[in-house]
Amino acid sequence: MPSNLFHRSESVPAASCDMPDSAAGVLRRPDGSIVRPPARFQGRLGTESFPAESGRYRLFVSWGCSWSNRAAITRKLKGLEDAVAISYSDDDPGALRAVWEAMEPGHRAGVPTLWDAHNRVIVSNDADAISRDLAIQFNELATRDLDLYPAALRAEIDETNEWLYDNIHSVIHILGHEAREDHHRALVTDSLHALGRLDSQLAERTYLNGDVLTESDVRLYVSLVRFECAYPGIFESNVLYPNGYPHLWAYARGLYAVPEFASTTNFEVIRQNFAIAFACLREHQVVPGGRPSRWD
Repeated sequence: MPSNLFHRSESVPAASCDMPDSAAGVLRRPDGSIVRPPARFQGRLGTESFPAESGRYRLFVSWGCSWSNRAAITRKLKGLEDAVAISYSDDDPGALRAVWEAMEPGHRAGVPTLWDAHNRVIVSNDADAISRDLAIQFNELATRDLDLYPAALRAEIDETNEWLYDNIHSVIHILGHEAREDHHRALVTDSLHALGRLDSQLAERTYLNGDVLTESDVRLYVSLVRFECAYPGIFESNVLYPNGYPHLWAYARGLYAVPEFASTTNFEVIRQNFAIAFACLREHQVVPGGRPSRWD
């Protein structure tokens, strides 16, 4: 379990209901299609402007945010602890606020944010790009030989990631904004069907893309954690998970048994984050107590 435990509820940055510049701020058109708002900063590591250099960058994340959790896990899986610094906004929200104020005074600060301390600019707040660049652009500085985006599987990984975004990552946020009961129930049904498809798939393979761990597994893991410990009672979405999906649950717990996953997972903060950050979606700010952890 992570040693950096959450103690101060007032340090959790409250998210706005209107999140157009956030990966979590997905929107749905009237026809049901998903809108992906672009990130405000879209620099890429490994370019002339932002070369992969040790000690130059700081990654701002939150224990509760699934989108930044992916970047934190990727950083550890690659062994980049000495190459890329990390700060948790739950513990020091002022530091994150300062780098955004330096670039966009008055703009809502969000995670993940990758900061270039050398030029004192934000490189990116694009969750997909940050995680991908950490996975492939720092190989010479990485202390672990793990390829999360192998060339032979890239097309399959991209397709898997797209499906996960539309059917797992985004639906829970759209669900939280859904006021009509019939639409809410339909979204819950769709979500459970998606989990069932994954459960069937994982009955026949170790990871999403076969026998090797890829960035797709990192993406799915952070959502499975929140389906178990945060979404129930907040989005009323947990009807069958995890007991109804034995293969998916075994897969999730298997990933949690890996130190790089466990050390970046904090169930207490995740519950706090969803209850407080999404208070605008509920009449009362109630933090669900949660069931005893079944991950150990």
